[in-house]
Amino acid sequence: MSKGFIIAIDGPAGSGKGTVTSILTEKLNAYNLYTGAVFRVIALYCIIHKIGLNNRNIIIRSLPKINIDLKDGKTYLDTKDVTERIKEEDTARGSSKVAAIPQVQEKMIQISREIGNRRLNEGKIVVTEGRNTGSAIFPNADFKLFLTASPEVRAQRRIAQLKEQGASFDYEEILREIKERDQRDSTRSSYPLPQNPQELGYFVLDNSDIGTEKTVNIIINKLKEKGLIS
Repeated sequence: MSKGFIIAIDGPAGSGKGTVTSILTEKLNAYNLYTGAVFRVIALYCIIHKIGLNNRNIIIRSLPKINIDLKDGKTYLDTKDVTERIKEEDTARGSSKVAAIPQVQEKMIQISREIGNRRLNEGKIVVTEGRNTGSAIFPNADFKLFLTASPEVRAQRRIAQLKEQGASFDYEEILREIKERDQRDSTRSSYPLPQNPQELGYFVLDNSDIGTEKTVNIIINKLKEKGLIS
C-alpha cells in the first residue's frame, strides 16, 4: 500500500479554499475532507429544528443528537444527503455562528480527525480544507497552506457564486458580512483563525491578484519541493 499524507488548507471565507481543494483532489487522486461541512450541518440542524443560532445552551445539548458523515464527496445529516443544501446562504452564515461555540469546535475536530485518519491509514492522500485544519485538527500535517485574499476580492468572488445561483446580491452588504465574519473567526475564544500562520508552519499564499490555475501551480511546486510528489 502506498503511503498517504495530509495537506491542510486553511484561510478566511472566500479565499478560494474550496476551489483549490477540488482541483488538487482531482490532480492528486486524493480524498477531499471539507471540515467546514460539519459546522454547516450543525447550523442546518438548528435551522430545521428552529433552534436559535445564538442559543448556545440548546445547541450544546443537541450535539449528541446530530449524526454527521462525510463520504464519497457527499455530506450527510442523519443519513440524508445535504451536500447541496449546506451550500445555501443561511447555512453559510449560521456556520460561523455555531463555530464560535467551543463544544461545536470539539465535535468538528473529532469527526474530521476520525475520517482523515481512516483515509490516511488506507494509504490515501488527504486534502483537508476549512478553518483551523492545520492548527487544531491536523497540526502535524505534511503540508500546511494558508490561502488568503483581500476582503474586496473575496466579496467579488461571493457575488460571482450568487450570480451563478441566480440569487440577488448587494456588494456593500456582502463585503460587510465578510469583514464581520473575519472579525468573529479571528477573535473567538476557541480555535480562532490564525493571525500569524507562518509561526504555525503554514505556507501563506495571497491569491488576490492571481488566478486559480497559477495558485494551484504554486502549490504543486511546493509539494514537489517537499518531496511529497514527483
